[in-house]
Formats: sequence, C-alpha cells, structure tokens
Amino acid sequence: MVYDRIKQQMMDTLPFVRLLGIRIDAIGNGTSEVSMPADPKLNNHLGTQHAGALFTLAETASGAAMAGAFADLILGLRPVAKESRIQYQKVAKGATRASGRVPGDIAALKAALSTDGKVAFPVEVDVFDEHGTLAAQVQVDWYLSEKR
Repeated sequence: MVYDRIKQQMMDTLPFVRLLGIRIDAIGNGTSEVSMPADPKLNNHLGTQHAGALFTLAETASGAAMAGAFADLILGLRPVAKESRIQYQKVAKGATRASGRVPGDIAALKAALSTDGKVAFPVEVDVFDEHGTLAAQVQVDWYLSEKR
C-alpha cells in the first residue's frame, strides 16, 4: 500500500526521528498517528518529556499527515515546513503520541497545486501523554512545490 511506502520512506530519510525512537504508526488520507517511547534520555529537568522531543514528535506527525494527503503525488513534490507554532498545555509524562490532520478540502489543495505548481496549507497536531492528557497543540504550515 502507498501509505506503508510513505512510512518506510520517512523512516529511512529522517535519522533524527529514528534517534528519538519516534515511530510512524499510521498514515491515512491527510491523517497520521505517531508515537514516541518513554525514555529518560528524552526528559527535561522535571523528569517529563523535553519540549524539543515533543516538537519533533508533532512535526513528524504533521509531515506524515501532509504526505498522506498527497500520497499519489508526493514523490514528485518538494515539501518544506514553512512555519510552526506550538502551544504547550501540560507536562507530558511517559510515552507520547501525536495525531496529525490536514484540515479542510484536500481535493481543493490538490487542484491548487495542479493549477499553480505549488500550494501552502496548515497541518494541525495534538500531542498526548501516556495518560491521554493533551500536552501540546501544534500547527505546521507546509509549502509544496513540484520538483523541477
């Protein structure tokens, strides 16, 4: 399946993501589920998940959701994360997971890409700790252009 190929490609080309132990669990049409284990090396001075690790988890989920939305075209595209915003809600205790989603009309985004050769759009991500507590909300703005 194309989503499995995208997952493998992302894991093969993102060594920092592998270093943190992040796993892409699922990719769908504009959605993703990504997880990161509990590991003392990923903790901050409070003994909870480090903000940088949480951000990397969320950014990975955003990229997976973006790639899933454009699965049929992604090999011919150049994706770039243009801007990110993160709002930390609570400390994250233990293992974490992130759910990414492309809001809005994916068909309209593909039509804009077809017409203009480029498109920009947000991907929203919620990060939860092992107790289901919402730890952070993230928006990553992606810019896609056709490879030349």
